[in-house]
Amino acid sequence: MKIEIAQHCGFCTGVKNAVQLARDSLKDQGKIAVLGDLVHNKVVMDELRDEGLVFVDSLEEVGDMPLLLRAHGTDVNLIHAAKEMGLNIIDATCPLVQEIHKHACELEEEGRQVIVIGDRYHDEVLGVVSRLHDPCIIESPEDLYSCKLKQRTGVVIQSTQRIENVQNILPLLLTKSRDCRIINTICEPTRRNQTEILSLAKNNDCVLVIGDPASANSKRLYEVARSLNENALMVAGKEEINVARLKGCTSIGITAGASTPRKLIEEIVTYIKTLNGDTIK
Repeated sequence: MKIEIAQHCGFCTGVKNAVQLARDSLKDQGKIAVLGDLVHNKVVMDELRDEGLVFVDSLEEVGDMPLLLRAHGTDVNLIHAAKEMGLNIIDATCPLVQEIHKHACELEEEGRQVIVIGDRYHDEVLGVVSRLHDPCIIESPEDLYSCKLKQRTGVVIQSTQRIENVQNILPLLLTKSRDCRIINTICEPTRRNQTEILSLAKNNDCVLVIGDPASANSKRLYEVARSLNENALMVAGKEEINVARLKGCTSIGITAGASTPRKLIEEIVTYIKTLNGDTIK
């Protein structure tokens, strides 16, 4: 079996920086707290837990530990509350997510109703809308019929959105808004990885996406692959690989989400190599 690995897969810069900041802070502080997952990958979170990262459900549980803000962004009201409590805040928010916050607020300052194209309950989207007064979250074209839109609108996009979904939403949006300013905030790693998965899905018998079920960008890669190749699989670890599904495949394309660690990718590639006599591209 031929194994083709995406040129760009695994940790994006934002995730890499957040994980490194967490590790550096743990060395300095001993223990630090985080509300929810720092990044959406259980393997990474388990490692950081072993190194001293404490997962809490509320600010009251933080105590005298520093509070680490997640890479995906944080509800601004929670940040204000943490500052009022005098907590030491360490900000691991991805710079590209911070740019979305900035653009969304600028659009609102222009007098526009801000439309956020993204997953309604995703941490990143919740962080963006918490900074706005009258936002509208759009997950699909159908949502445009239930959202009361103003004539002056502005658009930002969840950084890990599927490009095709955005392309389906925007034409309809433009028929419902007289003055619409669109800022494409899909991040470069997402655009690049979704482009690469097109080639992997078309040029291989099977496609494997390595990513945590909680990872939005991993799920997007799987959705794109599955739309082109019925033999697309998504796994969080090698134990989830259905060997029977790989039988008959003469080639397999492998990619991974932006929060998937390199060692997990290598572990799965090594495992697949043990199943067959493989050549790697």
